[in-house]
Amino acid sequence: MSTSPRAAAALLIVGALIAGIVLGIAGDRAWMHYHRPTGPRLDRLVEHLDHELHLTPQQKEAVRQIVQRRHVRIEAIVATTRPQMRQEIESMNAEIDKVLTPEQRQKFESLSQRMHQRHRGMRGGPPPPDVH
Repeated sequence: MSTSPRAAAALLIVGALIAGIVLGIAGDRAWMHYHRPTGPRLDRLVEHLDHELHLTPQQKEAVRQIVQRRHVRIEAIVATTRPQMRQEIESMNAEIDKVLTPEQRQKFESLSQRMHQRHRGMRGGPPPPDVH
């Protein structure tokens, strides 16, 4: 039995589509496994909410699950906007730099470095974009 070139092309496209969906789902699951939103930062948020709101154990667990689930999506959004944020910060700093005296520029550079280090320490991860 022979298939027409058009049918073969259609089958190839459908196969590629199915393979793409399967690989996308597998990749998403792998990413979520290795980037599971747990750890001290999220635990502190849940503990703070518990302290302020006096959550029941059931509520605390529900809040923990909500925070973990939403954190994955929030991080994905942040990752897509980080380049634009970096560009805006760099543009802002360049504009500020133009109105400063040489002495003020040195102080501004020092201030920018301190803010950079403080932010990196709070995040506990790789350094954020330069603020100057």
